[in-house]
Amino acid sequence: MQTLRYKTSRFKEGSLFAAEYNLAVEELLEIYIDDSPYAVTMRLPGNDLNLVTGFCFTEGIIDSWDDVRSIGHCKEIPGNRRMVVRLKIGHDKERFNCIHLEDVLRLKDLVETKQAVFALTGSTHAAAIFDAGKNLLAFAEDIGRHNAFDKTIGALVRAEKINEAFLAIVSSRLSFEMVQKAGMVGFEILTGISGPTSMAVRMAEDLNITLIGFLRETSMSIYTHPGRILSSAYHGADHPPARFSSRVHLAR
Repeated sequence: MQTLRYKTSRFKEGSLFAAEYNLAVEELLEIYIDDSPYAVTMRLPGNDLNLVTGFCFTEGIIDSWDDVRSIGHCKEIPGNRRMVVRLKIGHDKERFNCIHLEDVLRLKDLVETKQAVFALTGSTHAAAIFDAGKNLLAFAEDIGRHNAFDKTIGALVRAEKINEAFLAIVSSRLSFEMVQKAGMVGFEILTGISGPTSMAVRMAEDLNITLIGFLRETSMSIYTHPGRILSSAYHGADHPPARFSSRVHLAR
């Protein structure tokens, strides 16, 4: 159903009378790539196959129809509210740059060692940007959290390395403004020492950003798109190292 009748009142020429109008239906559609949530969009129901196919192409998820194994509605979710895209083997491995939990924690430790002004004053924020190879691209401190983030982003713009930005670590609360900045740059992962706001989580979900809060020495909370985070780099082990086994969790 793409339209519905809505009973209301209309005032015209000095008179108030009952009226009905046709409203275009707006419904939520979740887009999953294999088993990972990728995006949420509001759309007019119908023609979902073409919608999702075009979305995947413009997002760079597929290069052609040959990359697709299947696209269809998830039957377990009522109301045709979720479309699941299955990619052919080999293509989906290129979709995300994955990073291990211990790498995120190691990068956090590195950022803390560079906070010279904070060590002296305890009153500054820090921001750091890394590429997909976990190399530090930019670091900055400032009394304002937005300023620190803007400094690192500006450094990459001036160095013409902004397209290499992959992961950011900020020492502050994850507000929707910080997520918005991350979206403008194209970060895949944004992490913070404090927690996010509700709008920040919604925005990160929509922008396909992996949002991580409460980053601590041995723990973190993953709020959106956890598919980029691998549980352990210790391949073949029956259990991950103890420091990662209990407190790292997906926040709901």
